[in-house]
Amino acid sequence: MATKTNTTINGHEYYRITRTIGHKMVDGKKVAVKKQFLGSSKGDAEKKYKGFLQQQAKIKYEGEQIMDIATFNYRANEYINNALSVSAKYADGTKDVYESAYRNHIENTWLDKMCVRDIKAATIQKFYNELSISVSTMKRISKFMSAMYKWMVLNEYASDILVGVELPEKEDTTKSEEIIIWDDADLHYLVSQNFDFRADFLIKLMSYTGMRIGECLGLKYSDIWDATVHVTRQYNLKKIKAPKYNSKRDIPMHFNLLVAYARHKAWHEDEMRKLGYMTDYVFTTKYGTLYEISNLRRAFNRFYKKHNIEPQTFKTYRSTFCTNLCKAGVPLEVASKLLGHKSLEVTAAHYALIHKETKRSAIDKLKL
Repeated sequence: MATKTNTTINGHEYYRITRTIGHKMVDGKKVAVKKQFLGSSKGDAEKKYKGFLQQQAKIKYEGEQIMDIATFNYRANEYINNALSVSAKYADGTKDVYESAYRNHIENTWLDKMCVRDIKAATIQKFYNELSISVSTMKRISKFMSAMYKWMVLNEYASDILVGVELPEKEDTTKSEEIIIWDDADLHYLVSQNFDFRADFLIKLMSYTGMRIGECLGLKYSDIWDATVHVTRQYNLKKIKAPKYNSKRDIPMHFNLLVAYARHKAWHEDEMRKLGYMTDYVFTTKYGTLYEISNLRRAFNRFYKKHNIEPQTFKTYRSTFCTNLCKAGVPLEVASKLLGHKSLEVTAAHYALIHKETKRSAIDKLKL
């Protein structure tokens, strides 16, 4: 007996059944969602339908398991990649601030490794209280947490536990006059040696140009010509964009920097030929990818430890460059343009510090 079929598709005979697999809201009304299943017979089509139901049940079960064991790290990256990065609510700068707050202060901490289901208001409060950071940084972390938890509540991943959390009272040190700079001896050692360190030229570049670390990582060989570094972009958190405050500028290269640049370029081109990759970016990992600041920071700390140097932040190179311009008598307006500062007031803070030291030195020279 021939197998009974009820439809022909592309010249092939099938038995088709239609089943309701769910519902959706259309114009405020609940409407059935239907799906067709094809088989060589009615029994085969029903088998396909049962297989579909089993697959959907498996997906639902696995989803529930993920919800049950999902860590804060899992949800944070899901939020950043699928919600924050595509949100039209926040400007790109705000997105970077939120992600940096997570990457720099939450990622890889004990809180980050906890299951979301186990995190209570008291847990967040304990985490906040243990942070040793400035008031402004604390506020950035709080804003990230608030945005992320709103997203988790919307997706039924967590309840709104932040209602019971308060920001710890901390002394606001963000307006402190203290500007951290390199010790003269340490800086001389760093720029005068040719270290067997992958980022050796990066040290020289920051020291002789005062460029921001993101601007250095976004630098291309095609940006360096006529003995000048042409700053046109920055790289941070896997994104290429215009420099901060759109501070595109040209920075003449010191003779020592030109020598270090030629040495770095020859080494880098030789490495690229051996590994079989080509790139126009000045700073890359041994795999040809761009550096992430967090990984680079760890490499620098290992380098400092190896050479018995007190670790400093990347910003210290920039602050030292500015301070040295001040000491050399470079006009405020020129220094501000070289650094790409948003306003003269930022540069003036360094000048005020040097003037204060100069006044003290003058008083100390008095012989009464």
